[in-house]
Amino acid sequence: MKLYEVAERFAVWLVAVIVLSLLLIPIVVIVLTSLTPNSFPTIPRDGISFQWYGEMLSNAGLMRALVTSFVVAAVAAVLAGIIGTVTAFGFVRSDIPYREELATFMLLPLMISPVITGLALIQFAARFELSSGYPSLILGHTILTLPYVFLIVRSRLVTFDEELEAASRILGANGLETVFNVTLPIISPTVISAMVIAFVVSFGEFTATQFLISPDTTTVPVIIYTMLRAGLSPEISALSTVLIAIMVIGAVISGALSR
Repeated sequence: MKLYEVAERFAVWLVAVIVLSLLLIPIVVIVLTSLTPNSFPTIPRDGISFQWYGEMLSNAGLMRALVTSFVVAAVAAVLAGIIGTVTAFGFVRSDIPYREELATFMLLPLMISPVITGLALIQFAARFELSSGYPSLILGHTILTLPYVFLIVRSRLVTFDEELEAASRILGANGLETVFNVTLPIISPTVISAMVIAFVVSFGEFTATQFLISPDTTTVPVIIYTMLRAGLSPEISALSTVLIAIMVIGAVISGALSR
């Protein structure tokens, strides 16, 4: 191997290590400070303690926020999965005019600031007398996560081998039977992966969510922000670590399903 090739490979690895370090060090610090035995978030030096996880579990407000986030994220992921998959089928399998232009509109929740989306949703909810809390949160999170499902499923359908569907029709199946017996079983890992990503995005959504919550339906990101206004605490680090773990698990599941 020539010297310049060695130098090039070393430079690539060095940049990769630096970038990964910048991404991971803040997360590692949060995890470590959640294990401190002190009453303020510091990196433990004289042993670790899980007392702040116990404090978190005994905090009724935090547990209620976790349940709210799970319920909202799960329902929003399912709704976004169904709507996004059906919409992706419509865009890929039909010859609607201005298809690409309309697809761009499907991505507006990704391009518009979440603050604007939150304001629009709260005005929509007020106009149609939709109560705050679960109804508004589920509607808002479904809209915010729908583009992710649409993009992922659409990309899978674009590369789908349509000869398999043609063979199904030749053997006597109609269009609906072909979709349910051939297409959906093949793309189901992609659909589930997209729903997992939607769940993760919903679980960590903060900016638009703060406009949609009610006193009894506060989500984890919002309650973390509320607690931060009173000062840093190892309990916040413990709750943040739980949030990180949920997102990492979701990312791993999504990656495994994609492969």
